[in-house]
Amino acid sequence: MKINQKQASIIILSSLLFSTGCMNRKAIVKDTFLMDAQRAGSPAQAASEKILAVLPFSIAPAFEGNGVVSRVAENRYKSDFYNEYFVSPAQMIADQTRNWMSESGLFAQVLSPISSVQPTHVLEGHIRKMLLDIRDSSKPRAVLEMKFFLIERNKRESTIRFQKLYKITEPMAEQTPQGYISAQNICLMRILKMLEKDIALSL
Repeated sequence: MKINQKQASIIILSSLLFSTGCMNRKAIVKDTFLMDAQRAGSPAQAASEKILAVLPFSIAPAFEGNGVVSRVAENRYKSDFYNEYFVSPAQMIADQTRNWMSESGLFAQVLSPISSVQPTHVLEGHIRKMLLDIRDSSKPRAVLEMKFFLIERNKRESTIRFQKLYKITEPMAEQTPQGYISAQNICLMRILKMLEKDIALSL
């Protein structure tokens, strides 16, 4: 198909206008965050040769996106487009839990889900709530609710050795996105500390 001089001029002009508009458009800037729950203290004595596999965590649909979720009224929530977790919340917290349990010393080994080694125990986790509660704007707080199941596996059957729901809230030291992540990180560390103690008692 032949393009005459007039058509060619229109195409060139349209291309210039489009490229100029793209150059003038402001780039969207997002802040991304990762939680980092650091375990303090010495590891416990490993419980014989028990092996733990931490499976991928599930999460309530309202909180599965990467955007930080805020509760602004009794039945009103919003997701922050400009402040996000660097990876999915479920994956991030599962990784933090796996690292924590590995450092606890309760098990001879702590495996990832893709390991070919057969575990003696499996840890399942479900995140029920993970949000910033700003219903009282003068007292914003991080909220984290998680339920865990510790399952013992043998050749014949699987047995639930332990299950518990943890609910933690933590006030923010500063009213900024980083302040929220810091408060949420404290929530996670408090939960993992309690989880470690409860698992130790169930082994």
